[in-house]
Amino acid sequence: MELQTQDIANVRLIHVEGRIDLTTAQSFQDLLLPKLTDCTGETKKALLDLSGVHYMSSAGLRVLLKASQQCQQQQGELVLAALSAFLQDVFRVTHFNDLFKIFATVPAALEHLSPTAASLYSGAE
Repeated sequence: MELQTQDIANVRLIHVEGRIDLTTAQSFQDLLLPKLTDCTGETKKALLDLSGVHYMSSAGLRVLLKASQQCQQQQGELVLAALSAFLQDVFRVTHFNDLFKIFATVPAALEHLSPTAASLYSGAE
């Protein structure tokens, strides 16, 4: 499980890669939460690109909840993008799709968070 971070204007784009289950959830949390400490208001918003995650257990979902709560406590915003078909099903069954703003693509999420960041993004979609 790996995280790659890219700051684009006022958005921190975090690409998550790998399987997130009971054995990797703690390292996912240890890597993710520090990257969100400056997720505050308009200053910095966070976008998790989950296109590289094809499996996530309830342990991974708990980490996402903690990340969301951390951003909310800091008056920040965290959105998700590019969920695989499997993750879309998991989020629908667990009603996590009601807890998060989820976008089909990274550019769509960036457009929601910051048109400036969207115009600067050069990812391959």
